[in-house]
Amino acid sequence: MKVYDLNELNGDAVNDSYNRQAVYGESVSVARLDVKKGEVTQAHSHDTEEVIYLLQGRWLFHLPDGDVMLTDNQMLCIPAGDVHSSEVIEDSIAVDICSNIRPDWRSGQDRILHTNPEQFLWAV
Repeated sequence: MKVYDLNELNGDAVNDSYNRQAVYGESVSVARLDVKKGEVTQAHSHDTEEVIYLLQGRWLFHLPDGDVMLTDNQMLCIPAGDVHSSEVIEDSIAVDICSNIRPDWRSGQDRILHTNPEQFLWAV
């Protein structure tokens, strides 16, 4: 057993507007997310289930069955294999729970998902 204090846990700045404080168990990952308005997550899927618990803010998710807008104290369960993307409508604080240890978070491979390709169009 291990106790984690988010007041002391170092954050992982995924980018300038997306901060994650993650804890990894043997078979689960839990992260507190602080995400700014305008942040976009590109379409992707996971091999395992993901639960997003929005503590505050507004976060729009694009899912196979349609769009879902989460607001304060709402949760979204995304089944394994479902392709999803999202847009943060208001500054948000959320808890992200995944039923695996998210090696992509640890390695930083997921960073590419949290970039908005439109912000780089001026360079083309």
